[in-house]
Amino acid sequence: MVANRVSEPGNLGTIIRSAEAAGADAVVVTPGTVDASNPKVLRASAGAVFHVPVASAGLADVRAAGLRLIGTSSHHGVSHTAADWSGRIAIVAGNEAAGLDADEPIDEWVRIEQRGRSESLNVAMATTVLCFEAVRQRG
Repeated sequence: MVANRVSEPGNLGTIIRSAEAAGADAVVVTPGTVDASNPKVLRASAGAVFHVPVASAGLADVRAAGLRLIGTSSHHGVSHTAADWSGRIAIVAGNEAAGLDADEPIDEWVRIEQRGRSESLNVAMATTVLCFEAVRQRG
């Protein structure tokens, strides 16, 4: 799981908690992301931060480690239920207000189809849905 420029401590803590609950190997925070040792991050992680490694790196570093980068978008990409979650992947979630930049080194874009009128889901909630969809498809 990669948190790219996520600014809200509660969101990062929840992302860490969801990633750990889904069995992720690690959480990567990119430059510009809130400090993972922030007390509000620790509180929101509900202790998960002590059970999953959290590392700082850029997206290019994650890709160089052999992971396919799956970027999240509220408006474009394949439906998360149709996405290919196999192999060595990193789910990349972007900043709460700006999302991911279009020029990020993303290999595949996914979106969560919504039926309501909301523009998008909260980044932490979207991450939770995607982590568990990957787990579901991997069996």
